[in-house]
Amino acid sequence: MKISLFSLVLSHLSLEEAIVLCKEIGYDGIELWGNEPHISPDTPMSRVKEIKTLLDDNKIDLVAIGSYIGGFSTKSDMECQKEFEQLEKYLDIMQVLKCNMIRVDPGGPNGFLAHKYHYEKSLYWMAKCADLAKKYNVRLVMEIHNGNLIETVDAAKSYVEQLNRDNVGLIHDAGNMYITDTDFGKESVDTLGNKIFHVHVKDELRINDDSLPGAFHSQTIYGDEIFQQKFLGEGAVDHIPLLTTLLENKYDGYLSIECHAAAPGEERAKREFVAINKLIEAAKKQNK
Repeated sequence: MKISLFSLVLSHLSLEEAIVLCKEIGYDGIELWGNEPHISPDTPMSRVKEIKTLLDDNKIDLVAIGSYIGGFSTKSDMECQKEFEQLEKYLDIMQVLKCNMIRVDPGGPNGFLAHKYHYEKSLYWMAKCADLAKKYNVRLVMEIHNGNLIETVDAAKSYVEQLNRDNVGLIHDAGNMYITDTDFGKESVDTLGNKIFHVHVKDELRINDDSLPGAFHSQTIYGDEIFQQKFLGEGAVDHIPLLTTLLENKYDGYLSIECHAAAPGEERAKREFVAINKLIEAAKKQNK
């Protein structure tokens, strides 16, 4: 397993600054935040070539693009077509960047609020996206995320099975899965198997006070709940069972740091790099 940083953590920095900082800290790769000033479907090709040079010069792998394309299940056909066209722009960009993975959102609402038509529409457009991406040799990843159609392990497994595209997989995100209250340890890895294409790492905590730094509300099966974004090891998300199972299964992808704790981005990037390495070492010891 290698470690990358989702550049959203450094969204206040230019991409040049973010890439250099990743290199200085010791990250193997970077997952690009799909908004300017980092990258978007409308980034000029001249700038795309500059980004490729930046990555090459700093010897940082481009792991994926964390785009915000999708949301098909609740959009009109015209809006869905526009999202599809945005994906095509990204696919052209990715050929220059030599990047083969991009996040696409299947849409919401929460699985427990969704209807059959939400899934049907989402699957229809995701299939179109997958077939287009395959022509570019690109994989699509959908994040297991509270508030969307695949917020539980079972829903994610069912969705990818119905979609039935070998270039579509999942982003396992234990922080999101803690919020949803779906398993994010060994059982989740065993259930999702080789459909785990990428892994996000962050910590969260259920709280009762929304005035605390980093607090936010989320609709769950229990109603309106409050959570706080934390540093790894300071919340309620135990990543050891996840990492232990990933090691057992010889997962060779990236762990992408996505900390949103109430602290400057540079501090988050540095502290989480140290923390995830400690967690990986602890997981390795359990595997001996």
